[in-house]
Amino acid sequence: MEIAVLLGGAGFDSQKRTINGILESAIQDEGNVYIFAGEGWSYRERSSYEEGEYNIYRLVDFSKYDGVIVNLDTIHDEKVVEEIMCGIREADVPCVSLNIEWEGAICIKMENHKGIAALLEHLINVHQVKTVSYVSGPCDNQDAKERLDAFRKTMDRCRLLWGEEDILYGDYTYESGMAAAGELLRHHEKLPDAVMAANDEMAIGIILSLREHGIRVPEDVMVTGYDDSTTAMVNYPRLTTVKRGESIAAGKAYQILKKMAEGKTVQSDRIVEGIPIFGASCGCNRTHDYTHAMLQEKYVRKVVETDSYLKLIKNSAAEFTGLETFEDFVRVAKDYIRQIDPEAFYLCMCGSIDDYYDELERMAEGQERGRNAFVYREDIWIPLAYESGEFRSYEKFPKNEVLPAECKKGVKGSFYVVMPLHYQKYCFGYCVVKNYRPAIEDRFFQQFVLNLNNALETVRRQDTMRSMLGRLNRMWVLDELTGVHNRAGLRKFGPRVLEEACRKEVSAAAIFVDVDGLKSVNDKYGHEEGDALIRAIAGILEQTRRHGQLLVRYGGDEFVMLVIGYHEQEIQDYIASIHASIKKYNQIYHRSWLLDASIGYYLKQKAEPDDLNRMIELADQDMYRVKRGKKKSGGEAGLHRQGISAPGEVGVHRQE
Repeated sequence: MEIAVLLGGAGFDSQKRTINGILESAIQDEGNVYIFAGEGWSYRERSSYEEGEYNIYRLVDFSKYDGVIVNLDTIHDEKVVEEIMCGIREADVPCVSLNIEWEGAICIKMENHKGIAALLEHLINVHQVKTVSYVSGPCDNQDAKERLDAFRKTMDRCRLLWGEEDILYGDYTYESGMAAAGELLRHHEKLPDAVMAANDEMAIGIILSLREHGIRVPEDVMVTGYDDSTTAMVNYPRLTTVKRGESIAAGKAYQILKKMAEGKTVQSDRIVEGIPIFGASCGCNRTHDYTHAMLQEKYVRKVVETDSYLKLIKNSAAEFTGLETFEDFVRVAKDYIRQIDPEAFYLCMCGSIDDYYDELERMAEGQERGRNAFVYREDIWIPLAYESGEFRSYEKFPKNEVLPAECKKGVKGSFYVVMPLHYQKYCFGYCVVKNYRPAIEDRFFQQFVLNLNNALETVRRQDTMRSMLGRLNRMWVLDELTGVHNRAGLRKFGPRVLEEACRKEVSAAAIFVDVDGLKSVNDKYGHEEGDALIRAIAGILEQTRRHGQLLVRYGGDEFVMLVIGYHEQEIQDYIASIHASIKKYNQIYHRSWLLDASIGYYLKQKAEPDDLNRMIELADQDMYRVKRGKKKSGGEAGLHRQGISAPGEVGVHRQE
């Protein structure tokens, strides 16, 4: 059985418990679990970065799975949530939704009212609390709404006075809890007997802030949380909270999917109630879950582990920053993947390396990318795959497969965490890590993936800049009309041709080509026809040019070619081949004008780079000798096509 799990914020405590609850059952059944996790864990307006994160849910082809488990309450984008629900309905695949009811899915609810009511009644009945302030979660979060509603109703039922001013709002973070405590201290003449928070993180933030102001918990103010997070267990004082039961709900979700896939009738209790945990933060149970020695050992282990992770994150961030090419990125990434050493890791990129460089070239030329850069391409390739300690790569495969078929063949009882690779909204692809607990247990892996994202963007910008500079360089040395080199190109590359001749100890020659009759064509037919004549001769010279020879548009109707390794007769034969090509052009293309050119040359047996200008000057003189001879014989091309003229005269014995 293969299932897809979609949720946000995989590194948070509640999500860890959800994932572990699914894996505990699935792996025992030798099922495979694909966890699609974005990091848009905030409740403000979506940023470009979060849009890039949420794109991972658009990768999923639900028809490829036997079942789907979604925790839509952790994906804070209504449009994305609607897309997910529509995709599941269209695929007609069994789906279990945690907390959120919607048509097309079986819902398992984690009940909130009874847990809040139990805590509040405990504070009132056991600790004789009279005044209570409440710090709620985000207004658009379903759990936060239900917990706040439970607080209001329980306060009314217990006949305690309260007003809306006793309710503050946070976003489930430590910082928002500290901010809420600050509000209480600034705007309340007297602190309440107790402060209830909608989750543990905010509760601990409240405790830390109160402690900074010399206020003791629980002696001066009692504080409670919700979720029974790992931090709540080790906090001093041990936090009074509610054990929510995510792992129980997730385990139920998997069992329901399994029965549905087997065609069995689903009969299951679909409500999971929270269990109150009364700790020292309300004055109960002063003994801690952990002894002092246990906490010390736990702290030291965490420090060592965190130090190791931080070193890897810091070093990778520093090294990734200096990368210049995609090949450099792959090389450095391999080193850090080897250090992390998961069972398998796949860097899945959109398109191919050729697509990547084609896109860079288009951008450098000011064209459109040729694809929507904010979505996944239909084809994916893997330039970096790490499997059982060995590196390899994979060619193109369809994106809806997530991984190539050979990577999944025969695999049972495994889990894959699939995370987006992007910079802001720009989509590079995604990465997949197999059977790697830190991907769901620790926040460090998300930070490492963020480093990969930033490195890919650094390389992309460097490559884009190089492509643009390359285009600018080409524009600087290329003639706009013909596409061959201009005089700047001659100055840049001409000496190199002569240096090569010196190195190889061969001759070098300058060939000077002057188009016949250009002024007459311009005067009678216009400059567009004149440009066509120029382009025609340039095309012929480009076709007859050999690799390594330099072709330059030297002036309006003048061209220079630099060639090496020719003897006298070979140069003359080469020029004759140019005239033959011109004659063939006139036979094929029936234009108003006749194409012809006067060609001279200068051959030097031992040419130095400093000889360039002198060689061109002498070749030019030879060309004028040829042109004068043609004019005397009436052979220069002109406006009238009265038969095809013979090839122009070849310069004779222009050698030093």
